[in-house]
Amino acid sequence: MTDQSHLPDPSLSDHVLAALDIVVLEWEEESGAFRLQGVPPEWWGQRFGPAIRCSQDPSQCSPFLQDYLTGIHRVWQGGPGTIEKSGPWTESDQQGGTMTLEARALSLGLRKLVLIERLGSDFENMRSIVQRARERMLAEDLTAKSHHKAETRLIGRLEASERTKDDALALLQQLGLAAMVLDERGQIAFATDRTLEMLGIAAQEAIGQPWDQVLSFRKEDRRLVQHLLEGSSQTRSGEPLCLEGACSRWIELEIHRDLRHPARRILILSDRTELHALRQALNEQASFHDLVGKSSAMLRVYQLVRDVAQVDTTVLIEGETGTGKELIARAIHSSSGRRNKPFLAANCAGLTDSILTSQLFGHKRGAFTGAIQDQQGLFEAAEGGTLFLDEIGDIPPQVQTALLRVLQEKEITRLGEAKPRTVNVRVVAATHHNLSEDVLRGSFRADLLYRIRIARVQLPPLRDRPEDIPLLAQSMLGKICAPTGKTVERLHPDTLRVLMSYSWPGNVRELKSAVEFAVISCKGNEICPADLPPEITGATLAASPSVFIPLSNQDEKTRLLAALSDANGNRTEAAKRLGISRATFYRRLVEFDIHAH
Repeated sequence: MTDQSHLPDPSLSDHVLAALDIVVLEWEEESGAFRLQGVPPEWWGQRFGPAIRCSQDPSQCSPFLQDYLTGIHRVWQGGPGTIEKSGPWTESDQQGGTMTLEARALSLGLRKLVLIERLGSDFENMRSIVQRARERMLAEDLTAKSHHKAETRLIGRLEASERTKDDALALLQQLGLAAMVLDERGQIAFATDRTLEMLGIAAQEAIGQPWDQVLSFRKEDRRLVQHLLEGSSQTRSGEPLCLEGACSRWIELEIHRDLRHPARRILILSDRTELHALRQALNEQASFHDLVGKSSAMLRVYQLVRDVAQVDTTVLIEGETGTGKELIARAIHSSSGRRNKPFLAANCAGLTDSILTSQLFGHKRGAFTGAIQDQQGLFEAAEGGTLFLDEIGDIPPQVQTALLRVLQEKEITRLGEAKPRTVNVRVVAATHHNLSEDVLRGSFRADLLYRIRIARVQLPPLRDRPEDIPLLAQSMLGKICAPTGKTVERLHPDTLRVLMSYSWPGNVRELKSAVEFAVISCKGNEICPADLPPEITGATLAASPSVFIPLSNQDEKTRLLAALSDANGNRTEAAKRLGISRATFYRRLVEFDIHAH
């Protein structure tokens, strides 16, 4: 008797297949159709209609399943045990949803079967994970490709930048340009070979070092450079700066901002040592001590001063008012062996006998009212040095006698004393008089004239050396602007033409006054003709020859008469045209017995 519990149960296998969402189709070779085996799962009916056991026509299936069922015969021909999967595909159901299916073709003996399985949520999850992984891989691939392109592009740019840098460096080296780059901390990041050669140092001594330790400028120049470096715009040092060292160099500095890094600075150094030396040589030719001029007349004066300075004798400086006679006296003193001793100056005009005597020779206490103590005079104060007596032609006759004794005996006697005092002083005198005419009129002692005129220097008036006016004006401009703080740099060419066409009756003193007036009036950095005093521009425009009064070959009386004539008898105006005070002008009229009408 057979044990029924071990017999196959067809219904069990059907339920297992249904639970696994698997449909079994068997191919009938006779009819060429697929027959559904067992109880199909619920989804089969949703897709293909009521779940009945019937033949399945491939034409009723989706195109994918049709194609698969048509081509599975080659699998069955492969022999038993051969299984081929179709791979997942998607079908739509009757409710408008979708399902994912997968078919397997296999043969069991003579039976040829197709198993169609509905893939569930695990597959969907897996497919979603795979899809996301794929998308991520695609994104990473795109990113990698983008990075590769960016890297390639950056490498190309870097190579181009390196080539540009090498080309620029080669150009700098070829041109011999001295340049350096300062980083944000003011340290040298780069310096050309020419810079290192100029500084006399190796690259390792400069790179990474603060600029002020490598560029050995003077203290005041370092402050200027630091101020320029802190600026935000391109600038230059203006005047050359001195690099101190065994062999000093004069450098003109140009500072630029690095457009790539605004905090960095590019320094261009131009060696101006030879130019500075040339300018210095030209300045030495164009000036002598504080005297300025390069005309032939002034060059002769410079040489005469050098010659006179070598001998220790009295000197008479002759020239019109305002020509710079005291400057000549100082130049003689500075060029002489007495240069380290005092230089004192006294103006002898307009002083009474007693005051001038006391000023020159000193006085004893009680010598006159107000003499409350002993007082040494200028001769004693200038011991060993030089005493400059300006306007010596105005000295009263009594003082002339005392001065003659001093020059002859080298002794002075204080006012109120009887005992003489020995002095060692060189006397340099100056006058705008014609002292020979004064001697003839009896207003000046002849023997004193001979004593003070052992050596003489004749200063030319400014009108006789107009080529010196630009030099004088520019020199005065710098000296005047320094204390005022104004930044007037130059004179317009038209201004120079006006100055050179003016007669300058007051000579250099009047020119200085005119430049001071122009600096005050100037609103820019260049003096224009409109900034000059009106009498100068008016005289130039009128071109009146009557202003051209003090000619060098005319005597004092002729000059006074010419001034009076030009001023239509106005003594104040005549004095102004001669560049002298009204009191001095009146005294001259009395001396020459001139009656102004």
